[in-house]
Amino acid sequence: MPPDNGHRGLLDSGGDKLLFTTPIREVLQKAVITAPAAASIREAAGVMARHRISSLVLVDGAGTPAGMVTDRDLRDKVAAQGRDVDTGVGGIMSTNLRCIEASQYCFEAVLKMIQENIHHLLVMDQGRLAGIITNHDLMMVQGTSPIAIVREIEVQSSIAGLVPAAEKVNRIIGLLAKEGARASNIMRIITEINDRLVKKVLQITERALGPPPLPYCWIGFGSEGRQEQTFRTDQDNALVLADAASPQEAGAAAVYFETFSLAVRDALALCGFPLCTGGYMAANPQWRQPLAVWKDLFSRWLSTPTPEALLRSVIFFDFRPLAGEIALGAQLRAHLAAALPGRDMFFKHLAEMTARLRPPLNLWKGFILEKTGTHKGMLNLKVKCLAPLIDIVRLFSLEKALPQTGTLERLAALRPIHQTAADYGDELAQAFEFLSLLRIRQQLAAIEVGTAPDNYINPYRLSMLERRLLREACEIISRVQDSIVKRYRPGTTM
Repeated sequence: MPPDNGHRGLLDSGGDKLLFTTPIREVLQKAVITAPAAASIREAAGVMARHRISSLVLVDGAGTPAGMVTDRDLRDKVAAQGRDVDTGVGGIMSTNLRCIEASQYCFEAVLKMIQENIHHLLVMDQGRLAGIITNHDLMMVQGTSPIAIVREIEVQSSIAGLVPAAEKVNRIIGLLAKEGARASNIMRIITEINDRLVKKVLQITERALGPPPLPYCWIGFGSEGRQEQTFRTDQDNALVLADAASPQEAGAAAVYFETFSLAVRDALALCGFPLCTGGYMAANPQWRQPLAVWKDLFSRWLSTPTPEALLRSVIFFDFRPLAGEIALGAQLRAHLAAALPGRDMFFKHLAEMTARLRPPLNLWKGFILEKTGTHKGMLNLKVKCLAPLIDIVRLFSLEKALPQTGTLERLAALRPIHQTAADYGDELAQAFEFLSLLRIRQQLAAIEVGTAPDNYINPYRLSMLERRLLREACEIISRVQDSIVKRYRPGTTM
């Protein structure tokens, strides 16, 4: 089939690209307003009023930032508490300053504000204070902001209130894609937003049910665990509970967390996260266990790598603690890292599984497409291209017992310590970026015409350059799989 001449290619994306191409220094005001850290509250408030600013940087005698005071500080720490305005402003200023370099892009400021849950960042330029960037500044840059969605999520007190905010996430994906963002940047921002949404659901549910009888850690896996989410994916989560001190405590925990996990499941479904068809959710009692049970499960999957154990290991070993008692998740990660070395049979079977699913290229480098059914003449980008690449990087990461779960983060950590990753890491990273962005844009195109997004593409509707890049991505995945076969010789007995 000839290429569609009307198709807008990945590399021809329009939009202003402002968020990802504008350095922070370009959106700063020409001068930053400061006041001495020794000033009184009255003097600091007067400076803010005269200049009509919502935050003021306080500097020491050398001109170095010592703290910041905001409108909120004046309201909460002065007016609400009846504090004497002639006392020093140092008593109310925030000293835990968050900074960012002027040379970085606005995207980095957005991500930092979301992660830190803050409104302002000090901007430094080669060690000197250059200004302040605010959420409002970033909203003006792009017309809207992921930070605005996060703020909307944070102020909600009910699940019903979260639904409208959750519905805006897809529009953010479209905005970021049209601005020319890298796929990894899109996924980082969307994952941060979704993390906030999940945490808020947990908070609301816990407030409704009362304090839990035991500490817990809510973990996500799959694309959520790898921080590679785009459009709403199935719920992939579990609960790690603290080990109970008595049968009575264990019984109370079982009752509480059954109600808790079912309520969270239904709330996430209302917010647009479909139920996992495989049942890999905390609402399934099988995946709602004390830490000791999780440790035992991980150890058994490693020692007895049956097909079922391998499937569960590739799902659960990508886990990431999201909320609750994060230390429980850290203990489980440490247990896995300690249990991995010496598991030769596990790695042999995992390597065999990793090498089995080949990218859709035939001997003549042509694309292997679906021959029948609804998707005849198409290929599944997620299953046939992205999944094999993710499997390769996971295998290498587990071989080195690394704590990272994201594909690109794993590759970055592997390059200095893993020979195959050193040889092919750059190409694998580029392939991952291209395949992920291709998938995002194809799904966006489906949404724009009112159809449900899926993972199927017709490679002959891509531009010639995109087809070449897709072919090259498939080739590098096959080449690395060949190296795995050579190293492990899957199918032979160790």
